[in-house]
Amino acid sequence: MLRASAMMKKFTDKELGMHRKILRRDFLSGASIAMTGAILCPSLVKAMQNFNENKPDQSDPSYYPPDKMKMRGSHDGSFETAHNLRDGKVFLANPIQEEYDLVIVGAGISGLSAAWFYRQSAGADAKILILDNHDDFGGHAKRNEYNLDGRNIIVNGGTLNIEQPSNYSVVAMDYLNEIGINTELYKEKTGEMIREHRTHGLGGSTFFNKETFGGKDGFSKRDRRAVGAWDDFWDNAPIDKTLKKQFRKLHNEDVKAESFVGLSDQEKKVKLAGMTYADYVTNELGIDPRVLPLYAPGLHFRFYVGAEQVPALFCWELGGNPGFEHLNLKPTEKISPMHHIAGSHHGREHEYREESIYFPDGNATITRLTVRSLIPEAIPGKSLDDIFTAKVDYAKLDEGTNSTRLRLNSTVVNVTHNGNSKLAKDVNVSYVNNGRTNTVKSKNVIMACWHNVIPYICDDFSEEQKKAQLYGIKAPRVYTNVLLRNGKAFEKLGTSSISSPGLYHTSSSLHYPLEVGDYIAPKKMDEPVIVKMHRAPNAPGKLRRDQLRLGRYDLLNTSFETFERNIREQLQRMLGTGGFNAARDIIAITVNRWPHGNAYAYDTITEPYHWAMFATDDRPCVVARQQLGRISIANSDADASPFTDAAIDQAHRAVREVLADQYLMG
Repeated sequence: MLRASAMMKKFTDKELGMHRKILRRDFLSGASIAMTGAILCPSLVKAMQNFNENKPDQSDPSYYPPDKMKMRGSHDGSFETAHNLRDGKVFLANPIQEEYDLVIVGAGISGLSAAWFYRQSAGADAKILILDNHDDFGGHAKRNEYNLDGRNIIVNGGTLNIEQPSNYSVVAMDYLNEIGINTELYKEKTGEMIREHRTHGLGGSTFFNKETFGGKDGFSKRDRRAVGAWDDFWDNAPIDKTLKKQFRKLHNEDVKAESFVGLSDQEKKVKLAGMTYADYVTNELGIDPRVLPLYAPGLHFRFYVGAEQVPALFCWELGGNPGFEHLNLKPTEKISPMHHIAGSHHGREHEYREESIYFPDGNATITRLTVRSLIPEAIPGKSLDDIFTAKVDYAKLDEGTNSTRLRLNSTVVNVTHNGNSKLAKDVNVSYVNNGRTNTVKSKNVIMACWHNVIPYICDDFSEEQKKAQLYGIKAPRVYTNVLLRNGKAFEKLGTSSISSPGLYHTSSSLHYPLEVGDYIAPKKMDEPVIVKMHRAPNAPGKLRRDQLRLGRYDLLNTSFETFERNIREQLQRMLGTGGFNAARDIIAITVNRWPHGNAYAYDTITEPYHWAMFATDDRPCVVARQQLGRISIANSDADASPFTDAAIDQAHRAVREVLADQYLMG
């Protein structure tokens, strides 16, 4: 099993609440489900499975995916058809039923923004169909909802925030403003709200486990604002003196990389680009490799792999890893080849930091505002303030009277020109919905889906372009949300976020108490709270690309029961000394698994240096996204960047291609 460190089994199923008796009823998952402190004791697993397997049609009034729990993200039923297609199954299409001006494959941020851009230019009467294989729109920008005793609590199930918004393109910023997001105003609001926990004395901490660091299990907290914070942190860390000494040496910058002496600033950076952070710390600085797991949670969140595969240059650029101060490297200029490095974001350079924007449900806010703009009847309200509490009427997303229609649970299996791609006047699109293969015809198509599925869907592309589309390996990751009865254990321990190197989930934190407009978030520790946990499944010791593949395989083959047991055991282990009881305090669990998660980005070690450092046209993402006839390609994969603005910018580029094509063709 792919784990950084398997947790020692210390608790029985009964102690963890895996078999707890029913104590109460709450309205969760859109149905009245008998439950205890958790929704998924074995007696309920089957009921939940039946509920998901026999899901109502999108037009059913009871259809409401955001409040489903258990395994979400790429949920069961969303990928099986695509996997069958990959494995050679042939889907025989029925005759053409509908015709459109534009069909968009994928209802993520890129697909939805493409529909918005096209409608802005082609007019409100333009006929658009958006198809998506999931039961909800948004792509990775999903939201989870929990209705507890009449109170609705929301959280992101994927894409987290608008990062460094002042560095977004004019196109992306205009789009956000047009759909109703005032970035400057909201940036100030979120800055205050994300610091709410800190003002009440709850800060960051690390949970040292004995399997990874030796010694004994225990916390050490660090107040970033306090003088001597690191000294206090190491004093309280439950690890042996020898390892503490190594950590202190590295964090106090009492190190020197002899082979860098005499090199110019650029030569130092090039050298750092060619080695991993693990190599730099252990071989160049002579530090004990046992320190490396401490930095894994941050690296897993940004790069999805550990220090043994992340370029040292990237670790310096992000400013969160020690050992570089003595090199006296000059800050990267805001406009430079390094302003958009893999796993980071333009504008993250040391002297250009700014507040990012967080919504209560992450960037699902963007997708909901966009859908409201495209199909106003489906989501009530008129502003950002009321979007958080607005309930989507999914039946209205695909009504025949809509000029823009959004059809869920629809996996596209074939996209082909009617004739030669250079001369064809339209494109046929076949998709599977409820076991039936349907076909529509469109003047143009935008593939806003993952690059690596396009070769299986569309045979019109050349072998060279298909190879480029298959090159990127999307990073697997897991966003787990756990609803607790209260946050008293966190309060007693004096922490709001826990880094947990070596454990199943490498980080856990209380959801920010984000209050916007009509939405009132829980703020007090005696109220229900959501714990957000992150996991990046990988295979330490392998090359990065192999780690991503193996991590995806691991994720697809991990049962919910395995997740649940690890979640309960880890929270009990970390929070037990604060009075936490997993059997009593866990109300609900949602595992948002993304086997094909973030867009693949290039590095400077295993790939040509210029792919990561320069925007060259020979990069696979550029070759992969080239327009063919009436088919254009969007999605963040087309920019080799896992960020929201990349998805928007690529949608805009694809729409420009479509509009130019339609203009030239009359």
